[in-house]
Amino acid sequence: MIKHILFDCDGVLIDTEIVAAEVVTDWLNSENVAIDIEEFIRDYTGKTFTDIINILKKKGSLSPDLDLSLVVPELDSEIRDNQRPIDGVWEMLDSLNTARSVVSNSAKDYVELALEKLKITHHFEGRIYSAEMVAKGKPDPGVYLLALEKLSVTRDEVLVVEDSVAGVVASKAAGLKTIGYLGGSHVRQGHGDQLLMAGVDALVQDHVALTHYLSEY
Repeated sequence: MIKHILFDCDGVLIDTEIVAAEVVTDWLNSENVAIDIEEFIRDYTGKTFTDIINILKKKGSLSPDLDLSLVVPELDSEIRDNQRPIDGVWEMLDSLNTARSVVSNSAKDYVELALEKLKITHHFEGRIYSAEMVAKGKPDPGVYLLALEKLSVTRDEVLVVEDSVAGVVASKAAGLKTIGYLGGSHVRQGHGDQLLMAGVDALVQDHVALTHYLSEY
């Protein structure tokens, strides 16, 4: 029996994955990294900015001396200013009778601000689990394992809604049934196939379809 639903934030509740792709791609271009939005979406959606920058440092695309403590807050700030809901999110959340939490690679204060802007804070009652609370972000399962521990629920009692390959890899590594959400504006052709390859249990196209799926629990 499903007792709790764990929602990713970006790309599921708020439509910021495309904003993040635009902002970070522009910044990387300014640092002489040759990358476009489509490549960023394909290779980096769902990963933390810290992980993305460290990956590019290891590749030699960014200076190893780049100060993450300066760059990441600037990127976060620009994206926060452009947060917007995904169509149908209010109706979907209002339809639920099951307890729910947010499990995100984004910073906790970022998620809190997003929920406040969307006026959906009350749906989660402070239950926000962020990658900054664990050693590694998604695709590592740590943040999902933390949520299970804090919520005192078993794997069989949880359902996850994720939009990224990194998120699905993390949730499945934690042993959780996972729904792949395809309603974000960053989703491109073939993304559903990528989520299926990552192990997702089912796919939904938008919040109307997600509402119908979740009504069975």
